[in-house]
Amino acid sequence: MGLTSISFLASFTYVVASLLQYLSSLSKITVSKLLKFRVVCSVALLLHGYLLYRWIDTPAGQNLSLSLMFSLICWIISLALLAITLIKTLENLTLFVLPVTALSILLAVWFPGHEFFQTGSDPSMLIHILISILTFGILGLAALQATLLYYQNRILRNNVATGIVRILPPLQTMERLLFQIIWFGFLLLSASLLSSTLLSYTNLFTHHPEKVILSLLAWCLFAGLLYGHYRSGLRGLTAIRWTLIGVSLLLGGYLAGKLFPIGS
Repeated sequence: MGLTSISFLASFTYVVASLLQYLSSLSKITVSKLLKFRVVCSVALLLHGYLLYRWIDTPAGQNLSLSLMFSLICWIISLALLAITLIKTLENLTLFVLPVTALSILLAVWFPGHEFFQTGSDPSMLIHILISILTFGILGLAALQATLLYYQNRILRNNVATGIVRILPPLQTMERLLFQIIWFGFLLLSASLLSSTLLSYTNLFTHHPEKVILSLLAWCLFAGLLYGHYRSGLRGLTAIRWTLIGVSLLLGGYLAGKLFPIGS
């Protein structure tokens, strides 16, 4: 079976997993339904992971094109969310993630891109890239969580219980999960900034100053958010806005480096 066939199969499997979870959300979720969902979702993740390995690790080097990185980040988010469902009843959140992940596979097939890097002779570059991508994935999940929390907060304030809100976990659970994800993402972001400094495989300030500046601003913002939450219980819409701004800063730095490269 060729990669294109596997791609469509993986995308279809994500859609099937989403459909199973949606049908489960309409009625009482049983152990058998959860098992079916997790098995199908795991199969989709395995197929997607194999595709990413074949797409990214090529004889010409590592292909880190925008479409492939988007698909990889979606894969990380989906994997992290599935892992979270093993300890928390948050399966319904996958209804907002898995369809996008399925779409990311198709985008990677249609617009693969070609941005090759040679990391085999420089493990430090590979380590930094892996940490950075994982950081994007976890904080991307935080952005999704913040967006859903904003929507849920707004609807509940207007006393309108729509279908989407009814399938979401309680507001307190959603908010608690948001800060747990931010903590993890903040630690990864710190590791990413530290690795770029200690490993210093390139002069980041010369080649990509926009990435460094925006990443540092995002780090300061997340640090302030977590400190404010710990000291004074900062939460609600303020926490949501800070989260979305922080992730936007990271995304802006990444896109600026892609669209307007400086130096190399």
